[in-house]
Amino acid sequence: MKRWPLFAVTFVAVLLVTVMALREDSEPSAELLPELAEQPDLFMQGSTITQFDADGSVRYRLMADQIRHFTRDDTTRLETPELTVHRPDEPPWTVRANHGYLRPRGLPGKAREEVVYLREEVVLEQRDDDKHRVKLTTEALYVYPERRFAETDRAVMIETDAGRTTAVGLAGNLVTGLLQLSSNDSQRVHTIVLPNQFKLAR
Repeated sequence: MKRWPLFAVTFVAVLLVTVMALREDSEPSAELLPELAEQPDLFMQGSTITQFDADGSVRYRLMADQIRHFTRDDTTRLETPELTVHRPDEPPWTVRANHGYLRPRGLPGKAREEVVYLREEVVLEQRDDDKHRVKLTTEALYVYPERRFAETDRAVMIETDAGRTTAVGLAGNLVTGLLQLSSNDSQRVHTIVLPNQFKLAR
């Protein structure tokens, strides 16, 4: 078997290392320049995002004055968003806020789903054809449009034609309209009934 001289083996090794180093230097860096790192890869003004159900009906519609999408964390930031969650044969729920974001989220063992986080002067509202209204206000709210669900651990106030209710948190099924209110040791769910809601029997 032919044996290579030591200097030949050393030369080939040095040559390979040099070629690999040159290739790495020639490949573009995956990192963005500092001045571009905070720039969105998608920017829209006065736009609307519409999601449809399998039967073609509208599941939800999201509007915002400004929409910025960032690929690095797959987040869509929203300015003055308004989200309308539709329900079959029922009036829709509409929620608006000063700021928010749209982001896919997944829990261990569960499929990923979209979550819309809304903050600052959040108003969740529903009106029917008879102009009856349910209005909820809070400072932060998570909405899961695909399963039509909303929740918050911040203080909430709910106003209806019958009165006003306050609580320390809420979990709401936007399909059935069932709102589960939360309380704690220092603050309980409190309801004020407006006058003339009950008539005395004569």
